[in-house]
Amino acid sequence: MKHHLLILLFVFGLTGCSHLIFQPDKNLHPIPDDLGIERKDHYFRNTDNLLLHGWYIPAITKSVKGTILYLHGNAQNISTHLRSIWWLPHHGYNIFIFDYRGYGRSQGEATLAGLHQDVSAAMNYVFTELPVNKDKVVIYGQSLGGSLAITASYRSEYFPKVSGVIVEGAFTSYRRVAREALDGWWLTWALQWPLSYMVTDEYRPIDAIASISPKPILIIHGAEDKVINPKHSQELFEAAKQPKEHWVIENAGHNNVLKGQTMRHELLKYLQKLLHIPAS
Repeated sequence: MKHHLLILLFVFGLTGCSHLIFQPDKNLHPIPDDLGIERKDHYFRNTDNLLLHGWYIPAITKSVKGTILYLHGNAQNISTHLRSIWWLPHHGYNIFIFDYRGYGRSQGEATLAGLHQDVSAAMNYVFTELPVNKDKVVIYGQSLGGSLAITASYRSEYFPKVSGVIVEGAFTSYRRVAREALDGWWLTWALQWPLSYMVTDEYRPIDAIASISPKPILIIHGAEDKVINPKHSQELFEAAKQPKEHWVIENAGHNNVLKGQTMRHELLKYLQKLLHIPAS
């Protein structure tokens, strides 16, 4: 048993526990044709000169209300995460969803510092290259993407033009969420503290969230989330400055907050208020 634990420690030491945070999939999965949306491939480079891939999905209504820059979670790629937001173009919103380095068709290998550069590159691309109203751009991040939205977006030169930030299922600290993941596995339970210290805590969302102000931030979390404890969002909300809102969604878990029509309706109402869209 001692020998096995030494091997385990060695493996974690080599990977830096990165697989607890990054679980990319290079293969894009089929998207159902009946969603009724047109996806346009876009490629852009980050500051490391890596080529990143994304989809621009224009609104399919006569009147365009705004644009959502969507930062997806830690697993798979844009082809699976699109299923959470595909309905927004039907309500007048453009979507730009992209893959971080190492995910999908994007080049490179995922690192925490690298993903922060990728978010900045995506913001630059939205504000300089896409045919959208630059005064009505909202950043929406889910899980890992939510935490990146907190720690990366305000660093961009284009952040002053962002209308607001929405985070769903975000966490307070990369090291803490790694420790909680290790806590859930019997083989690593006793080693959760020393192993978690192999994860950098340089980018702690709990430390950065106050920097979002004076931009509005909406923090959403599923009450039944078994992946990221809802306590994370409560602590983020307490650390954030006004203007801020906190929604805890009953009967929702980690990946299904936007599945029901009621929650979608509430989000649309929030976006309408955030972007000062007159009621139709």
